[in-house]
Amino acid sequence: MSPPTTYHSVAARLQSWIYSGELPAGSQLPSERRLCERLGVSRVNARDALHFLEGQGLIYRLNRIGWFVAPAPFIYDPTRAHSLLEEAKTHHRRLDTELIMANRASAPAAVCSRLKISAAATTFHVVRRRAVDGRWVLLETCFFREDRFPDLLEQNLNGSLTGITQNVYGYEQRQLNVAISSKPLAEHQAQQLRVREGSPALKLIRDVIVEQTCVAVEIEYWLHDAIEMRMCGQAQQQATDNSALAAAPQPLASS
Repeated sequence: MSPPTTYHSVAARLQSWIYSGELPAGSQLPSERRLCERLGVSRVNARDALHFLEGQGLIYRLNRIGWFVAPAPFIYDPTRAHSLLEEAKTHHRRLDTELIMANRASAPAAVCSRLKISAAATTFHVVRRRAVDGRWVLLETCFFREDRFPDLLEQNLNGSLTGITQNVYGYEQRQLNVAISSKPLAEHQAQQLRVREGSPALKLIRDVIVEQTCVAVEIEYWLHDAIEMRMCGQAQQQATDNSALAAAPQPLASS
């Protein structure tokens, strides 16, 4: 077997520092120049090792700042009935929210179609970014029907929008339709999350439906290495049904 390439050797050393706790989650890695000096490798090999570990989800890069050890992925259920804040508390993660914009504005045609409003109608438009354990990982844009959310802009939009929907407006019984795709971040999105333009992200579009009417559309961009999606319920019930079917007496085959 041929010996590993130099950048794999550098990556292995960095991995050992991370796994041993010498570089704990959230800590900044030495600069490329310091890595080269410490490990006696070229800058090309140091850079290749960093990008290799980035692809493994072990580290991430902030523009003009440097490389950092990634925290564990955030466990996320996009079909959740409770708020993201409650989910973060369940998993003992710190969630910070920054309100970027909240105004009355027209929505894109696709959103108007989902909300079943005319293109000339306005919506309540809310844009926020959210950080898990100090790292900005989520950019969310939400459109709310004005007739279903009067005085929404007067609410505390730095808190839980799910809580506002349920507790202020009484929409506790909701249906959530979710579409998930992979998209690169546009320049303005990447700037908000402090990563490179074109960085891979998971795009979620969530329709919030109350009494068969879509009252809000939530669009989320998650950094792809920051989350682990887990959805349960229907599949679990199906497995239970299948087990019960298998355990039931089966008719004798005819001869």
